[in-house]
Amino acid sequence: MATTLVSPLSANLGFAGVIADLARTAVERERSHRLPHEEIALLKELGFGALRLPPDAGGRGASLSELFVVARDIAAADSNIAHAFRNHLWLVEAALRHRDHPFHAHVLDLTGNRKTVGLSFAHTDAVAAGARPSQVLSRLDWDEERRAYIGSGEKVYATGNLYNDAFVGVAVESREGRTVQYVLERGPGVSNDDDWQGFGQRLTGSGTAKFRAVTVPAAHVYPPDPPRTDEAAPWGYTFHQVYLTSCIAGIVRRIALDAVDVLRARGRNFYHGDAVHPSDEPVLQALLGRIRAYSASVEATADRAVDALQRAWDSYGTADEYHATLAATLSAAEAKVVIDDLAPQIASWLIDLGSGSVVSRVGALDRHWRNIKVIASHNPRTYKERLLGQNLLTGQLPPTGAFF
Repeated sequence: MATTLVSPLSANLGFAGVIADLARTAVERERSHRLPHEEIALLKELGFGALRLPPDAGGRGASLSELFVVARDIAAADSNIAHAFRNHLWLVEAALRHRDHPFHAHVLDLTGNRKTVGLSFAHTDAVAAGARPSQVLSRLDWDEERRAYIGSGEKVYATGNLYNDAFVGVAVESREGRTVQYVLERGPGVSNDDDWQGFGQRLTGSGTAKFRAVTVPAAHVYPPDPPRTDEAAPWGYTFHQVYLTSCIAGIVRRIALDAVDVLRARGRNFYHGDAVHPSDEPVLQALLGRIRAYSASVEATADRAVDALQRAWDSYGTADEYHATLAATLSAAEAKVVIDDLAPQIASWLIDLGSGSVVSRVGALDRHWRNIKVIASHNPRTYKERLLGQNLLTGQLPPTGAFF
């Protein structure tokens, strides 16, 4: 496991100070429900959202694996903040593959100018098996007087949108009935409610995003991506899954670091213990060692999925793309099954280590378990387990929707 909060890479990129501050203030934010507007704005200013862009486009030219290193450091400090960037970072990945398309070029331009972009897609109320996300602004009506499009809609569970500067989606425009892509920058008619009621990840800005008669300039409406004519790999959403699993790995790292502080801070041992001070208690030392070992295994498992995703990225447009992308989605599923099972247990061991000394809400150590379970619930591992078994038995391929 990482024995420090911040990796050398994050330090070299200039993020060490802000990540340390995020960690230091995370408990206060959790207790007071203070939304991290200032903290996220600072990360934007430092270029976290643009790490993958080349330097001449406002970025740092980081590899995909390097992005995950920094994101996990941020998750170890405050998983809410790392999670809030997920959709933006995925849009950047998609745009980097299609940078000549004007829609994606617009996303990259916003990113290079230290803006973040969110989604205005949603699932329908009654989601059938295999259903695709629906459009929030399902229709863009042309307003001749304004020489712009007008649209309205609402997105529930809009993770990160509270902090985003622009939003993208797909809609049908009224003049020709075409399906189009659009970029809507924050302005009049855009609002976000902090009405997310989850018991964990409470500060991710995952409430309701509302778009009321918003104006989309004609210049920000684009044709859809052209279909690929090669043997394209159909698994396009593995990034989401690896990112969330890596966030959990970050939480587990923080648990291990918190465990050291918990044991050092305990003033009294159990009356039936073998040492005067808890830090000298063999049973507690062994439990700390178990937390360390399992935490290291969780990070290594997450790294394996990140490495597979990097190989898939590197293979884009080559003869190896199909197999590399399939390997990445299977690796992501394997990592999720293992980490979703182990991480809550590691969070529980932290409470065992501190016993009654750490159950106070003042320390907010329960947030680790709650945050892990909420992140893990985004795509239940039971379906991953079944798919992995089917694939091993029969070669069954993963679904191609957003949960794989």
